[in-house]
Amino acid sequence: MSENTEKTQETTQKEGNVLAGFVLYKDANMDWARFKKSLKDDWNIICEDEVKDNALVFRVGDMMVACSLMPNPVPNNEAVEAAKYNILWKEGAEVTAAHQAHVMLAVMNKFDPLEQALLFAKVAYSLLKLENSIGIYKDPTVYERDFYLGFAETIKDGEYPMPILIYVGMYLAKTGLCAFTSGMRFFGKEEMEIVDSKKQPNEVISFLLSISEYVLSENVELKDGETIGFTEEQKLPIKVDKGISVPGNTIKIGY
Repeated sequence: MSENTEKTQETTQKEGNVLAGFVLYKDANMDWARFKKSLKDDWNIICEDEVKDNALVFRVGDMMVACSLMPNPVPNNEAVEAAKYNILWKEGAEVTAAHQAHVMLAVMNKFDPLEQALLFAKVAYSLLKLENSIGIYKDPTVYERDFYLGFAETIKDGEYPMPILIYVGMYLAKTGLCAFTSGMRFFGKEEMEIVDSKKQPNEVISFLLSISEYVLSENVELKDGETIGFTEEQKLPIKVDKGISVPGNTIKIGY
């Protein structure tokens, strides 16, 4: 993990007001004009600020957006290693290794983390629409360009693009399938886990994303000893204790 990334994450964890990521490009040919056009055409975000020293800083409401072009790969092979954690993009590390430049994207100064995350997704979308883009490294993984664009599009329909707002990790244990979220704490919620499930991987991922969306959109707190379900008959037990795949306490749902 690079020093810059560590500092950014430390600030995010302490203050909760910085959301950062790295948009990866095949080369350093940055089409700032096309980026601004996408912001306007796709999101009605008017950016009249000028690019200075390969950086663009502008305001959207009470939030500040900073985009800085770095004409080199993300240091220490960090993005390539992170791409290996994308369980939905098998060739991710290989494709990511081809990037020769990146834009550091940061969205700052917002007390509503959900609105902040949605603005981040919108700006990332417009950066990724440039033809030489590869994907976006947003800790802990790298999202493939078209995957991110597709889910960001759903914001236009009033939906929460959960697969790009949080990360869902998964691994096979001796007694079943285990999965966990990463990113819920940014929104002030505990991370969630499913332990030793007998369900199929796609069912587990879909379930965790659906529960995450419910928790964020309805601002609910899942409590130890309660149950949850999407039907009257479904009563899945909730347990809150020390995390298995994630540090600190996690919400474990029997699924």
